[in-house]
Amino acid sequence: MRLRKQLFIVSLITLVVPWAGCQYVREVDLTLREGQSQALLATTKAVAARLGSDTSSIEKIRRIISPANTTSIYVHPLSSNITTDGYDEEWIANSFHAQTFRANAESRAQVQTVAGLYRQSLYLFIRAWDEEYDYFSPAQSSPLQSDYLEITAVTSSDESRRLIAYASAPGAVHVARVFPDGNSAVEHRVKGTWLEWENGYQIELEIPWDWADGKLGLSVNGLSVNGTNYAVGNTAQHTEPPPVVTLSSALSQELEIFRQPGVRLAIASHNARFIANDGSLNTTNNREQQHGFVSWFYGLVLDDQIDAGLDSPKHSGQFETPEPSLALSGQAAKGWYKQAGNSVVRVSTPIYDLSHNREIIGAVIADQSADSLADMTTSAFDQLLMYSVLVSTTAALTFLLYASWLSLRIRKLSHAAANVVSDSGKIAEDFPVYKSEDEVGDLSRSYAQLLSRLREYTNYLRTLSSKLSHELRTPLAIVKSSLDNLEHENLGNKAKTYADRAREGANRLSNILNAMSAASRVEQAIGAAELETIPLDELLSNLKDAYEDVYKHVTFKLRIQDKSEQLKINGSGELLVQMLDKLVDNAADFCPEQGMIELGLYRHNDHIVITVHNEGPPLPKDMQGQLFDSMVSVRDKNSPPASSHHLGLGLYIVRLIADFHRGEVQGYNVPDNSGVIFEIRLPVGQA
Repeated sequence: MRLRKQLFIVSLITLVVPWAGCQYVREVDLTLREGQSQALLATTKAVAARLGSDTSSIEKIRRIISPANTTSIYVHPLSSNITTDGYDEEWIANSFHAQTFRANAESRAQVQTVAGLYRQSLYLFIRAWDEEYDYFSPAQSSPLQSDYLEITAVTSSDESRRLIAYASAPGAVHVARVFPDGNSAVEHRVKGTWLEWENGYQIELEIPWDWADGKLGLSVNGLSVNGTNYAVGNTAQHTEPPPVVTLSSALSQELEIFRQPGVRLAIASHNARFIANDGSLNTTNNREQQHGFVSWFYGLVLDDQIDAGLDSPKHSGQFETPEPSLALSGQAAKGWYKQAGNSVVRVSTPIYDLSHNREIIGAVIADQSADSLADMTTSAFDQLLMYSVLVSTTAALTFLLYASWLSLRIRKLSHAAANVVSDSGKIAEDFPVYKSEDEVGDLSRSYAQLLSRLREYTNYLRTLSSKLSHELRTPLAIVKSSLDNLEHENLGNKAKTYADRAREGANRLSNILNAMSAASRVEQAIGAAELETIPLDELLSNLKDAYEDVYKHVTFKLRIQDKSEQLKINGSGELLVQMLDKLVDNAADFCPEQGMIELGLYRHNDHIVITVHNEGPPLPKDMQGQLFDSMVSVRDKNSPPASSHHLGLGLYIVRLIADFHRGEVQGYNVPDNSGVIFEIRLPVGQA
């Protein structure tokens, strides 16, 4: 891991300070929330005790309790009247949830119902699933022989009405009142529309509210599913209609006594039905008035702990959170929820009928926004939080800046050390030397001193070969001329043998001197090389013909993969020819008699690849990584003398030329070890 990352990780220790602040804020918030929920719970207990001891309130709640195994129709308050045109757009706009009644759990026969109250009119929307519905025909003796809706309405004074709604075709609904003696009469005070939809039909009606302010039963008769007829509704089995459930203004007035700012009170009857409410939540977010960072911090530490959203009983007519249901079972409960971005606490307490063996008849629900807790937080606490975060942030940034500065100095030194030696082996002169008295400055000065000594030694080695070549050529010429003069003297057989050996040694020494100066000549040629655009396919074709004349003991083959490709590079033709000469000469030395050398050329992405493949012995595995180093040779020591005068500079020169062209060279054995392939990759269009 790099030093900068290590120092950055160490700087993270400063985050302990805001972490401790987070824990403190969390604990304080939990304490405040617990205090708020307990205070709200005390309020609900007071409201429940007041309602449970008031006879009139108990009577109002008991009046809407449904008998067992029955379902009451919930009537939503409306802000305007409904046009009874048979469509559901206005009900959808109010976001009311429909009640669903089924014939049984397995059957697809079902009815959905939504009811609303505006002034003194009760509006009903009924949607029925019916595969084969029958309209009333004048030929039928009674509307009961067709599909019809039966409504049982009971007033608060127990006056009952039985209504039959039917239609002869899509359009206006016919309504008849059926009297106890079996007679019927047209009821003109009920208006409505009957329309078809893709899975059945839907009915929209307007009924006087004073007819059904006590009990209301609905039953849709004649629903046909899979050939079976059903009657579906809350009175489909001809049971007594249950009480109608709606918001009670009288009970809502009872809640006004306990009204508090920012607290919403409600009463739920059995099945968590919503029957009364008063007050409203505080929708202003006090956190937005605080410092932006404090608001963000509170949201990060506290709000994210709450995921569940608060229900809307005004739309469904029923509380869906578990607190009211727990209260109806005799257990006070509390919970935290989200609404419009605010945290809301909900508590619920059972209402006991104190005059009737403490029977549970309902529940009091109270909601309060937790943002009111911000008023309880003092300015000193906010300043403490701000200062702790500010100090920790400043310390972390200072540590990080120092780490970045130190890392930058070390990276500069590392980059200079990595690039101090060029590809040609030349040591750069501009190595940075820091004047600082710290360890990094000492390290840079030590590096500079080491490189100065290395530069002197490298310069000595660079000139050594030329010096040796220059110094040895004169005595070597004297030896050769002396041997030439000995040929004109009368020597014995034994003396001639010694003279031949001396001549052979002089020739070897001459070859060695020539090889030693070859690399320096190539470097000089590279420094003076001029770049030009070279078509490699033409270059290899010409070289193949020339190689066939020089190396007659082998066969040459040229393979260009795709001649339509642009096989041109920007480089030095003289150097490329010299590079290929070295590779082909090396391949010819190892290729057996009548063997084959293949020259290949193809393009791969942004590179042009030149290959030289020769048959012959494979490369030693332990030498493949050193093939292109100076003074390295893989020739067999038992080779004949004529082929053993090699210092290992040929492939080294190949690498120098490839590096000059920004390319790379590598050698490897063919899979069956029947030969060797040398591969040169040169970038297209640059050198």
